[in-house]
Amino acid sequence: MAFDDADRQELETILCSATTSTLDEHASKRLSDLVTQHEEAGRIYAQHCQMHAILRESTLLATFHADHEAPLVARQQRNVWLWWAGLAAAVCLLVAAGAIASRFMNNESDNGGTVPGIAVGRNNDGLILTQDHDVAGQANVNDTGVAVLTRVAGLKGQATANWQVGQTIPPGLMVWDKGVLQLEFYGGATVVVEGPAEIEILDESRVVCRLGRLRANVPEPARGFAVLAPAFELVDLGTEFGLSVMDDGKAEVHVFDGKVELYDAESNRSLASRRELNAGDAIKLDRDGTAKDTAVQETEFVTSSRLSMLTDARRVQQLRNWHDFRDSLQNDQRVVAFFPFEKRLAKDRSLIGDGTNDTKIEGAIVGCEWTQGRWPGKTSLQFKRPGDRVRVTVPGQFDSLTYSTWVRVDGLDRLRNSLLLTDGFRKNGIHWQLRQDGSLNLGMRYANNRAHNYLTKPIFDLFRLGQWVHLATVYDTEEARVSHYVNGQLAHRQGLKRYAVGKLKIGKATIGNWSGRGASDVRNFNGCMDELIVFGEALNDEEIRGIYELGRP
Repeated sequence: MAFDDADRQELETILCSATTSTLDEHASKRLSDLVTQHEEAGRIYAQHCQMHAILRESTLLATFHADHEAPLVARQQRNVWLWWAGLAAAVCLLVAAGAIASRFMNNESDNGGTVPGIAVGRNNDGLILTQDHDVAGQANVNDTGVAVLTRVAGLKGQATANWQVGQTIPPGLMVWDKGVLQLEFYGGATVVVEGPAEIEILDESRVVCRLGRLRANVPEPARGFAVLAPAFELVDLGTEFGLSVMDDGKAEVHVFDGKVELYDAESNRSLASRRELNAGDAIKLDRDGTAKDTAVQETEFVTSSRLSMLTDARRVQQLRNWHDFRDSLQNDQRVVAFFPFEKRLAKDRSLIGDGTNDTKIEGAIVGCEWTQGRWPGKTSLQFKRPGDRVRVTVPGQFDSLTYSTWVRVDGLDRLRNSLLLTDGFRKNGIHWQLRQDGSLNLGMRYANNRAHNYLTKPIFDLFRLGQWVHLATVYDTEEARVSHYVNGQLAHRQGLKRYAVGKLKIGKATIGNWSGRGASDVRNFNGCMDELIVFGEALNDEEIRGIYELGRP
């Protein structure tokens, strides 16, 4: 029998209960059956035991340090409590361990019986990420990035659609038709490039410029930063300079501060070809290397501060465009709930949204704090603590639904991290959430009481945390499928299960957490949310893309 999504969800629920209470006989037997019959369940169980041991060790260590300052009676009381809490958690996990132990003793992995390493693969930025778990459960993440994209303004080009501010950039080619961007290299150099441009990043201290206008600021720690052009190689000695390369291969070098060295292309930095330029120097070079002096034109190269002003102006316009989009939704009859996440001073503990037929939906904010959203002047709610949440009620029954939100994920702390969850897990109720592995999940409990999860592959990793991301999920009864989208792009599409029948209901629900009867485990979201829309119909690919483009920061 295959290990399906319903089995996975049942296993995770049992494991969560095991760390907070004692398992009854039925749950213990079910846990034993799952991990002895399914290899995947065994791996999940082993990882859970490792994580539990690490967290308990951290708690005891922190308590040990605190004990040196606590009164004797308080220390004794706390130690007794910790002893019993640790014993209870250990016992409930060990109940099933006896039945499980023989399985792992007779089926050891290639690395001597420890939990095998997990290869995460390549993320959306082209980064190769691996997590090698040792016996203590510690993970190492390998970063092949060499720079961070920190500012953009007016970018146009086929490849720019997926470039995000805050994105880690690996070695590779970057080509765009129009606009300005800023790269901050791991080595310390800051480079502003204006399009049309074609650059190739080699590593944290070398870049090839085949086309475009580039300005680099190279502080002392980044000395030796090099730019390769068609006819020469420029080596910076701790300075600020501008470089312009035309499509015919001709180039200009302008030194604004400090000095640079120029070497003939492919000369391996031969001293015979070395030329030195100081502050105030500028030259023009033909493709064959012929050079002549010219006047310094510092204002022709965009500075970081000027790009910042361009970025601010762009953000103001984006916010205006979003206001137009917000107002247009009031006339969209498909909208059953729209929360713009705009703080109202008179009701700052309420999340005010629009419902059907010009009605208002007032959500109750619990614990969350208001903070800046995607743009200056736009607010969002920050979810951090286990109790943080927003309680809402969305009436109605629907054949199809579309969920759309903008979130900044700061961490995936729980097995499941709520976006919008119906109370409990009723029949035909919907759970929209992120899993700890970074995947986007739409969970359903159908009329026959079977639960199913429609999952993407992992879309969040260490390098996507802290960035604004648009997520959308469409439950389309007519097409009999569920579609997940990330930043306007289709991430996964899956057919509905044959037992998927009946009207969809939201009703009483929680944004950023889980509430209601049966809400046994903590699922608080860690991050910010600054827009949530629920449509009572299935939107198509183009409409999802349009929402993303209008809201893209």
